[in-house]
Amino acid sequence: MPTRSEAVMNGTYDNHLLPFLWMKGEDRATITVYLEKIAAADIHEVCLESRTHPDFCGDGWWRDLRFVIDECKRLGMKIWILDDAHFPTGYANGQVKEHPERAKVVLTHRTYDVAGPARGLSVPLNDPLDPTSQFVGIAGLTDDGPVAIDYRVVPARPIERAEEGTPAAAEAAGGNATAQGMNAMFAALAQLNKTAPAELDRLVFDVPAGTTKVYVLSTSKRTDYNPDYINMVDKESCDTLIEAIYEPHWEHVGDEFGKTILGFFSDEPGFANEKSGKDADGGSDSLIGKATMPLPWSAELERRLRARLDCADDTAFWGALAQLWDRAETGARARHAYMDVATELYRECFDENIGSWCRAHGVMHIGHVIEDKGAHERLGSGAGHFFRAIGGQDMAGVDIVINQLVPGVDDGYHSYGRGLWDMAFFNYMLPKMGSSAAHLDPKKQGRCMAEVFGAFGWHEGLREMKWIADHFLVRGVNYFVPHAFSMDAFPDGDCPPHFYAHGNNPQFRHFGHLMTYLNRMATLLSGGTAHPVAAVLYDADAAWAGRAQPAQRACRALTRAQIDFDIVPEEAFADAGRYALDVCPDGHGFSINGQRYRCLVIPARAFVGAATLAFCQRLVAAGVTVVAVDELPRCAYDGDGARDTGAAAIDPAAWAGADVVALDALAAAVRDACLDDVRGAADVPWLRVYHYTGAAAAGEAPEEYYFCVNEHPRAALATELSVRGADGELASLTGVRHDVLNGGSTSFDGTLALAPYESCLIVAGATADVSAADAVAPGTAPDTLGIAGPWHVAHASARAYPAFGTEQQLDELADLDQEAFPGCAGTFRYRTTFTLAADRTQVTLDLGDVYETAEARVDGAALGVRIAPPYTFAVGDLPAGEHELVVEVINTVDHQMCDYFSMSEPTEPTGILGPVTLR
Repeated sequence: MPTRSEAVMNGTYDNHLLPFLWMKGEDRATITVYLEKIAAADIHEVCLESRTHPDFCGDGWWRDLRFVIDECKRLGMKIWILDDAHFPTGYANGQVKEHPERAKVVLTHRTYDVAGPARGLSVPLNDPLDPTSQFVGIAGLTDDGPVAIDYRVVPARPIERAEEGTPAAAEAAGGNATAQGMNAMFAALAQLNKTAPAELDRLVFDVPAGTTKVYVLSTSKRTDYNPDYINMVDKESCDTLIEAIYEPHWEHVGDEFGKTILGFFSDEPGFANEKSGKDADGGSDSLIGKATMPLPWSAELERRLRARLDCADDTAFWGALAQLWDRAETGARARHAYMDVATELYRECFDENIGSWCRAHGVMHIGHVIEDKGAHERLGSGAGHFFRAIGGQDMAGVDIVINQLVPGVDDGYHSYGRGLWDMAFFNYMLPKMGSSAAHLDPKKQGRCMAEVFGAFGWHEGLREMKWIADHFLVRGVNYFVPHAFSMDAFPDGDCPPHFYAHGNNPQFRHFGHLMTYLNRMATLLSGGTAHPVAAVLYDADAAWAGRAQPAQRACRALTRAQIDFDIVPEEAFADAGRYALDVCPDGHGFSINGQRYRCLVIPARAFVGAATLAFCQRLVAAGVTVVAVDELPRCAYDGDGARDTGAAAIDPAAWAGADVVALDALAAAVRDACLDDVRGAADVPWLRVYHYTGAAAAGEAPEEYYFCVNEHPRAALATELSVRGADGELASLTGVRHDVLNGGSTSFDGTLALAPYESCLIVAGATADVSAADAVAPGTAPDTLGIAGPWHVAHASARAYPAFGTEQQLDELADLDQEAFPGCAGTFRYRTTFTLAADRTQVTLDLGDVYETAEARVDGAALGVRIAPPYTFAVGDLPAGEHELVVEVINTVDHQMCDYFSMSEPTEPTGILGPVTLR
């Protein structure tokens, strides 16, 4: 009976792919063509992009959906559905406009800087320019913290005026929301200019001596970002999405729920209390404490926040609210309490609400939020807390778009045209947040989805897609949403590349090669157990309270030393209802919901929660390693000590037994404590290794997998790999090495060599009968034969292939885009001959540098396809004499045309650059 890895390599594997298919009301023939193309690419599920459909949840949508269901049944495919008419999720198909009582509510404020003492000052009770404004309270802040403000409300008094002309009505602004808003503001200003202060309800107040910033607190239903979206902290408002989208689907196609329809996808929902701006580093500036930010609000949020802060009276509560727009240390407790409550409500009202509905109706809930630019821990377009935001989903989810990954660029800031990406976050933290949530949340069953490939532009080909796929696989992601199949006319400028593009994407011919690889690898890396060494403390709670180093700095240090980790939220140590904790009494580690760790790493921060501190003390007492990076947290944002001062100082003695190490010494500290699981004999910072115990049937021993990836796009790597056994000692890794992408297996003796972009799966302890035909192996002849040409090269466009144009002769290999075929995208056929003076066995063909995919034949015999380096092919035995070599190379579409998303990335060469050799 074959092992699990052998069965997968032989073609028995599950589907782990659900690409977007944009539905725009196309004719049925087009839909059929696309579904057949998707199925032929070894993809057996599809996620319907609903927001592009002209009649979503109307008769046209139900007709098209039924047709897609029937076609998918014919093709053996399953369906997922994006869950709204507009992007991002939360528009509820326009139903908030029909139910204004369910619209978003925000807590906002007006501030007045006053030098005191002063008495009898007055301001309008509510914002005269905002008819939705409702007074909440008044508070003052000084350098020493909140102060009470004595106030009273004076009702408006009508004043008789002489007749005046009616002001001219503002011009209509059509569908331009910005113009409509400006006209409404000018009309309000015109009316305000005709209003005496006495005609408004007035707030009269006194201030004490010194300078006081007076906060007049109010609620509002006005926001400058997605104003007609649901309120994520109000369950009744979130129910609107279920009523507008989910229940109509149950009514119309509920008979296919759990059968052809597997579930729904929420795309980038967030608080939407404001449109986030940019901080000094180009990140989201919607961090709690921002002086001008309206805050998500609801009656339930207010109730819970009052209980959490346990204020003596309204005055004290309002004083705490005023600290939400300030970053002073004295406001740490208030800021953290607000964000804690708001993100808990987001999870309950939105994500768990939808997830519970889905599971009750036999389908799943998946999706992702905006994670980049710090949004995963912030408000605005973010959801405040990554783990809570996806807490109701059946898979964890992340996405990578708009050149957020560039092979070989793993740190610093990368310009993408409209701003900067923090490359360390995307390389070292984003995928691990997703896989960590999959490990920690039982309902996710180890499943983590990544939306990949979208909006990179036409410069992105299969080689970069393979690199991105490996990037996520080796970090524990095992489901993929390739973005996207667009049925719109080519070229569609909306977030290319598009995989088929009505036959205009020349590399689509080999797209299924990559999809099969993803299915195989994801099957192997599912259903089993990951082996992270460290639990790295998530930074959201600390960032809400005060200064916190982004966790990606520590994540980078660990990853580049092949030390695996999960990112763990602080709520794991405080919420016993969701997280079960266990500490090994022998110092061998601890577990969270059954996931084992050997040490806890605390990235640099000023604040930590009282429950986290208590758990660290428990770990130290049991002999488990606790490592703080650069510094120990010096304050707690909660607990009794923080009640009166806003932050409780932590006695350094409370950290006794915890280690403090510099960031650049973090990996060495973990290794020196013999906690690492995998170790290279040399410094190999671009090697990534994922240790995973595979799934196994009852009574069968599971396989131990080590998935290895070289993430550098130019440099090869070589090292000796050792792994730590059950006895705690390091020993050489031996077993079988599988080339899952191209096929073939070889014995592995611990010596690992990987070309740029190359990956392999090592099955520890396995043995295999490897034949020469199965693997690329060194030839028996000691010499290497160079194939110099001349080369005869012809071009075929994507739609013309396999009809090639006139051949051109190249005396030596060069970039075809520069002279021979400028401005051309498609397939380039190379033909040449070579002569062998003697018979050769186990011959390997090496094409050297190729841009970008290569399909080779020798003497008419197909050698296979390579979509990424190394461009080597097992030829087998060749007799002496003349032989013909034919290679078809496909470049990327950016050689043919420009697109916005490719403008920030250089265009690579076209064709074979070599050297081409036989060995």
